[in-house]
Amino acid sequence: MADKRYDLNNYRWALVTGGSSGIGREFAIQLAQKGVNVIIVGRNAVALSEVADEIHKISNVSVVIIQADLTKDTDQVIDNTSRFEIDLLINNAGFGLYGDFVSHSEHEYENMVELNVKVLTKLARHYVEKMVKKEHGGIINIASVAGFFPIPHLSVYGATKAFVYSLSMSLWAELKDKNVHVLCVAPGPTETKFFERAKMKPGKRVMKPQEVVSGALQAFEYGKPLYIPGIENQLSYHLVRRLFGDKFIAKFLVKNF
Repeated sequence: MADKRYDLNNYRWALVTGGSSGIGREFAIQLAQKGVNVIIVGRNAVALSEVADEIHKISNVSVVIIQADLTKDTDQVIDNTSRFEIDLLINNAGFGLYGDFVSHSEHEYENMVELNVKVLTKLARHYVEKMVKKEHGGIINIASVAGFFPIPHLSVYGATKAFVYSLSMSLWAELKDKNVHVLCVAPGPTETKFFERAKMKPGKRVMKPQEVVSGALQAFEYGKPLYIPGIENQLSYHLVRRLFGDKFIAKFLVKNF
């Protein structure tokens, strides 16, 4: 059976978390180009304003910016968006930390789990309820290829993204008959501020946010539950996981990553 199609022209408002830079910024811009009004959430008010200005140059859609730290202000964001009919949620906000497990504090890991898991789940729960009632809506959750493998030195980050992957696929199956589509996007290395915050150097092969987002939006419209940008990342998911067990992969990566 062919996947159901979803036309983004039918979505009025999109809420984009982590919308001030990188993948989130690109989602806001490309959705605006498709005629979707956008609400962008981030911690940097100046950067959010710059994204809004850029959108106004290319589109006549409405743009709302919300400065917020989602680890503290999730309820505030929900309250501030209550007057809008959110048709599409882009759960993009998140961060990682690179290094030995004991090289980072418990507080840093708690903040990562708070943002990558708890906030994402809370926002999904809130807006899905409204989408189900009107039988219309969608969610794009940003996971990572790190969520498919046991990756030493990115252990907690990978675990949070494994949660995002599992939650997204479960919700896709649960909600598809209610006309609420859920897409999990699992990028590999992408040209964002992730590496700076994670305190690690990017590899030689890094994708552009524009590529990731354009492919993700196309996958959403085609009704796909999972989108992995890049041929190498797709091969890793489909072949490496089948040919080698988690034990082998973890031992290999601890020496080579």
